[in-house]
Amino acid sequence: MQQQAHEQPLQERELSFLQDLTEKLATREIDLPAFPDIYARIIKTLHDPDVSLQDVSRIVVAAPDLCVRILLLANSALLNRSGVEVTDLAIAVSRLGLSAVNSATVTLATKDVFKAPKGSSLEYLLNKTRVESVRVAAYSYLLSIRAGLAAEKHNAMLAGLLHNIGTYYILSQATDFPDLVSKDIINNWGPGIGQALVENWGFPESISNAIEKQNEIDQPGEEDSIQLREILICAILLSRASINDMDVDYNQIPACQLLDINSENISLVIEDYKEEVVSFVSALK
Repeated sequence: MQQQAHEQPLQERELSFLQDLTEKLATREIDLPAFPDIYARIIKTLHDPDVSLQDVSRIVVAAPDLCVRILLLANSALLNRSGVEVTDLAIAVSRLGLSAVNSATVTLATKDVFKAPKGSSLEYLLNKTRVESVRVAAYSYLLSIRAGLAAEKHNAMLAGLLHNIGTYYILSQATDFPDLVSKDIINNWGPGIGQALVENWGFPESISNAIEKQNEIDQPGEEDSIQLREILICAILLSRASINDMDVDYNQIPACQLLDINSENISLVIEDYKEEVVSFVSALK
């Protein structure tokens, strides 16, 4: 009897948690905390069509953590193909361009927005998820170039950085019942919540659509050509395969077929990209 009395409140909390997620997802009324003021101002500046690189260099100085990330990114193997080290912030901003600076800003802003109690299992999961997001962003960037879609490389990077944003939200909302956060809840609810959040933030529709459909790996895209969705799906698979042996038949996945990734060459692709991915993760994690 005591065990049943103990279990009942847990079941009620689980039901309440899922109902709350359902209502918020259905109405798009996600309780999204505001970005920290400095990051909000930087992102607003970056979206100004008349902004100059000099303007960006001046405003990012107000965010020391962002300055460090920008310099690290500018010197990463992924974004520094020349190998010439940069120590000047203005030159780093110029080398990266507005889109990459925007990605760095979004990374730090979401880190401030979504938090979990120090030392908790939720904090561990949140940090692990963030590292995965950065790794997927690197693969997305590289795959867009591989696919001949270099013009989309920064949107691909941003899609990778944001693809787990729904998971961030779930983890940050589960403080009172961390044991309720399961892989099924994250897989079933994360993409939809992520799409809603990204739409609320005003990012391109192609990014929100890719995030929503990231788990539909068995389904062909709506178009025969490579889109952001296919790049994101393959980037997620590469990221997972780079740290674990995956029992996946890549030959049967439509996105992998379009990007010429299969069970025979996936290890080679991961090895070819290893240095660039590791340097990018080190710069942004």
